[in-house]
Amino acid sequence: MAGMCSLAVLFLAAFMGGTQGSAGGKERVPALKTPHFVIYSDFETNLNDALISTGLARKNKKPELFLAGDDAACFAKLAASTRAGWDGAVDYYAKIVSPTNWDSRQQLLLRWDLAGYTAEAHPNAAAAEYLSVVAAIRAAAAPAYRACRWAAQDAHNRRWIDDMKPRLASDEARVAARLEQLYRKTWKTLPILVDVVETVNWSGADTTWSDAGQGDILISSEPAGAAGFETLFHESSHVLMDRSDPVQKALADAAKAANVKLPGDLWHVVLFYTTGQAVRPILEAREHAAYTPMLYSIFARGSWTEYRDILERVWQPYVDGRQTLDQAAAALVAALPKTGAER
Repeated sequence: MAGMCSLAVLFLAAFMGGTQGSAGGKERVPALKTPHFVIYSDFETNLNDALISTGLARKNKKPELFLAGDDAACFAKLAASTRAGWDGAVDYYAKIVSPTNWDSRQQLLLRWDLAGYTAEAHPNAAAAEYLSVVAAIRAAAAPAYRACRWAAQDAHNRRWIDDMKPRLASDEARVAARLEQLYRKTWKTLPILVDVVETVNWSGADTTWSDAGQGDILISSEPAGAAGFETLFHESSHVLMDRSDPVQKALADAAKAANVKLPGDLWHVVLFYTTGQAVRPILEAREHAAYTPMLYSIFARGSWTEYRDILERVWQPYVDGRQTLDQAAAALVAALPKTGAER
């Protein structure tokens, strides 16, 4: 019977999909606008995030939303049809959406559509059909989510946003200018869109952008405070450090000159370090206490430890203004651990 209910929900979703727009045509209302960011606690985006995480939990046979935890009692009281709508949607996500990565076509199309990136989300008829079907499936899941989870999640999101508001009012301009200086690139298309949700993925945040260069950040409402502030600017720094942008180009040019192949993760470690060091003194002045950038918690977990000494020794002079970008890139490449082929 459960399988029949799921199939019925999916059939209804596919039928409804032909009669409504992917994002439902609803205007997104921001919770906070600043010069660089427009921040949302958006129902549809949070519903999508909840279905992705719940679908993954179901696929991996882990505890899932509404079947465990504080929301289970509320869910149990809902009408059978409402529970079936949620259950069928989770089944679909578990098979089609959740097993893919955040940068897969299945998830990116949904994200671009929800953010209003129409051209990116609808490149062809097949993408439009997929988005329409998934929108209808989300619609079937929406009553349960609204009844038993949304009020608490929206309140949590807005506490995060309220915490960011005075921080951005005080320090946004200084941090943004400092990042432009370090990445040698001006912000192209502002404001950056920010959606606050519960989960995102294992990393807690990620960034994509439109063809016009407008960033779109998906960020978890954990962590808040200083770490949340750094996370916001870490993610927005991705817009300043694409492959053709000055910092990545300087690293690539230095590697080519030295006949060295760059490690695939080096650019991201450099981004972590650069933005972390840019916000650290500003956060310390605000918090009146020492601040440890996120990268150091990654080092503490045993990841990227081979880069710690190199960054502190040869990249920090660039951050401090004691070396040019090209000098620092050359020094960083020269200091990288040698592979067997390069020894």
